[in-house]
Formats: sequence, structure tokens, C-alpha cells
Amino acid sequence: MTSQARQLIAGSCVAIALAFGAIATATAQEAPMPQQQLLGDVAYLNGGAGDEEVQYIRQSMKEYTLALAFARAGSPRAEYVASVSVTIKDARGQTVFELPSVGPYLLVKLPPGRYSVVAIYNDATQTRPVSVGKTVGPLVTFTWK
Repeated sequence: MTSQARQLIAGSCVAIALAFGAIATATAQEAPMPQQQLLGDVAYLNGGAGDEEVQYIRQSMKEYTLALAFARAGSPRAEYVASVSVTIKDARGQTVFELPSVGPYLLVKLPPGRYSVVAIYNDATQTRPVSVGKTVGPLVTFTWK
């Protein structure tokens, strides 16, 4: 093999390695944001892992009627948590939404009305009554000790 052929092969290998490196970097930097999903007739958005997702979730709140956050008390401040089981019941006690593992943010599109939200984290249960209007109200935060 001539030295010119070796240089051509070496140059090609370097170009291929750089191309794969660029693809891997682009893929890592373009992590997909959480997508809206449907559970029956109820649309929801779940996530909040990392600063970019938190920003995306907060910007998306205006598109939903109920915004929930889940945290564990800590010092000097609370830490957001996932793996929270959530059940939402309407005023008649009928379950309208239920997921076994959500968080740290959950946005839900529910019709206006009164609901009860049951959230379970590490076997500790909290229940909150919520009123849902046509637009999102204040963020409802569940905090465990």
C-alpha cells in the first residue's frame, strides 16, 4: 500500500470518527421534552427532570387546567420527587385520572369542577381538594417530610 493510500484511509477514518462524534453530541444535546399524553379523554403532561424540562413544563402550564408538583422537605430547601402515585376523583367520587408513577410535575386538562387529588409517595398519602376552572390555577404542591 502506498503512503498516499494510507493517508487517504487515515483521513477517511478521522472524518468518520468526527462525524459519529458530532451525531452523538447532537443527540445528547437534543433530549426530547416530555410530550402530552392521553389517559382516556384526559390529556396530561408529566416530567420535570432537569432544568430544561422544568422550564418547558412551566411554559406549558397555561395549556392545562390543573398543575401539580411533588417534593420532599429538605434543608435548606425542598427537593422535587418523582415516582408519585396520583389519583384524581370528581365530586361524585369517580376516578377520572390515575397514574402509578408521576412527577415531579404533572399538568392535567380536566373540565371545570371540584376534584380530590390523592398523591402517594413512599407509602405516605396526601389528599387535597382542588377547584378546576377554565384556565390553570395556582400550582398545587404536595410536600412530604
